[in-house]
Amino acid sequence: MDFQFTSLHGDIVAKCSMEHIALANWFNIEVRSNSSLIFTALAEITKAQNHNGERESCLIGKEYSLFIHADEVMVKANNIDITADPEQELEQNFHYYDAESVAFCGLEDFEHFLRSYQDFIQ
Repeated sequence: MDFQFTSLHGDIVAKCSMEHIALANWFNIEVRSNSSLIFTALAEITKAQNHNGERESCLIGKEYSLFIHADEVMVKANNIDITADPEQELEQNFHYYDAESVAFCGLEDFEHFLRSYQDFIQ
């Protein structure tokens, strides 16, 4: 997973590769308004690693939520249920673009992302 942290006018901004834009959005929206989410997410990662796949945790945010499983993390926009409506079908040859709304990464990659942020701010 490719990512970069930059400081813009005193705010830390995360940028991620295209398939992980939702992760950057989670960070830029949820973490910037509540920096304690970094410590909460790291604690949940440790719990997930110690429970051998029997545990799932969810951190619900205002716009994006974080789901931590034993080996995978999912970031999902809270308004993503667009596909749940069968009346809302797309025209032929059109595809729903959800890269800004959903992202998956491995538990270790996500931990590396969070720890890199901690290193960046020090």
